[in-house]
Amino acid sequence: MKPPGLAERPALKPGCRLSPASNPESLLLIPEGALRLHGPGRRILELCDGQHTLADVIDQLQMEFPSAEANRIAGEVVTYLSRLHEKGAIEFL
Repeated sequence: MKPPGLAERPALKPGCRLSPASNPESLLLIPEGALRLHGPGRRILELCDGQHTLADVIDQLQMEFPSAEANRIAGEVVTYLSRLHEKGAIEFL
């Protein structure tokens, strides 16, 4: 699979959702089960609403984590969302 373009809009696929914020463990609930979210994983997925482009998601995370290297954030977000796409949890609109 080729990496998603920066103009594509990531969104959770139908049937997938985040666990409630009040849940002590952050999870991505998918039809086959659940995936534990670590680090900024939940925040990334909160921005994947089908409205924000991939570039918007990266820009927002760079603002929220200014001490992190911009290229590292971009690379990790693309890799993370690509893996979730392969698992059938994310689609790019």
